[in-house]
Amino acid sequence: MATLKDVARHAGVSVTTVSNFINNKKKLKDDTRQNILEAIQATGYRHNALAASLKKNSASLKSIGIISIVDQNPFFSELFFKLENECFKQDFTVISCFRHADKEDLHTYINLMSGRVDGIILISLKRDKIDTVIKQIHAVPVVAIAFDIGDVMSLCGGTEFNLHNETGGYIAGRFLLSKGHKKIACVTGPKALKTTTNRIAGLKKALGEFNLPEDAVDYIEGNYTYQSGVDAMYQLFSSAALPTAIICHNDLMAIGVQNAANELGLKIPRELSVMGYDDIEMSKLSFPSLSTVRIPLDDMAYQALEGLTMKMSHPGSKAIISITPSLVVRGSVSEPVDFGK
Repeated sequence: MATLKDVARHAGVSVTTVSNFINNKKKLKDDTRQNILEAIQATGYRHNALAASLKKNSASLKSIGIISIVDQNPFFSELFFKLENECFKQDFTVISCFRHADKEDLHTYINLMSGRVDGIILISLKRDKIDTVIKQIHAVPVVAIAFDIGDVMSLCGGTEFNLHNETGGYIAGRFLLSKGHKKIACVTGPKALKTTTNRIAGLKKALGEFNLPEDAVDYIEGNYTYQSGVDAMYQLFSSAALPTAIICHNDLMAIGVQNAANELGLKIPRELSVMGYDDIEMSKLSFPSLSTVRIPLDDMAYQALEGLTMKMSHPGSKAIISITPSLVVRGSVSEPVDFGK
């Protein structure tokens, strides 16, 4: 097997020059670069980064595993890439697994990561999926971004995760109510989720501030998919009284509502205001662009990695991720129009 020395000898340069070329440490003359490229091709040399780091006995090379056990909602894809980017910014290498909850595949990926990563960031929605993975990780620090769960414990310390969903529900409700909307529908996530009940609680708090009864809102259960937003819009359109505004518990359902409303001939926001939740990239591209409640994924990724690095240096410590939602105003919400005048 060819070595750096073989490449250097063939190219007529020093081993240091070859190393600088491979690791992009210094700018080299074009003819020197070409000589080294030809030498690599001629000798068949292949660089092994792991072996090189072990040879240097480098303590600086750290690896993070990211395991995401979620559906195909683009929100989770965006979070995944924010986490990956944050790892790269802080000079961590990444081994990643973005899968549905296939237990055999998960077991394979966990085995792959064992002994190869210094910490793991785990993303999931349901407790049974979190527990499945946690039970297989014994001596590696873990930070769990556990939607709808909150606190998660592992052998290497726990994670406290808070999205402040009640605050987010309040923000969405208060914004529409302040615009004068009183006929509101809400397309929720699955009713069994704590996320759903908390966001509804926030909306009801806003209703109280505007002296409206808690049952003033028509609730339709969705499942966070685009199609459930479409179905909800058709259900509302066939009802006796169409609302002037619809709150959705994620942007994907809100975009489904918007597109279905357009198909039904409704003008947004003149005839119907639509409010989303999450602020995924697609919310900016919908027509009109979607007003929404923003979950700052950059902040979430930063806090997750900070918590993990703390666990790596202080075994058994608790990571805390606290995310504050905020209002994003775009083109899908306006004051209601009284067409009876």
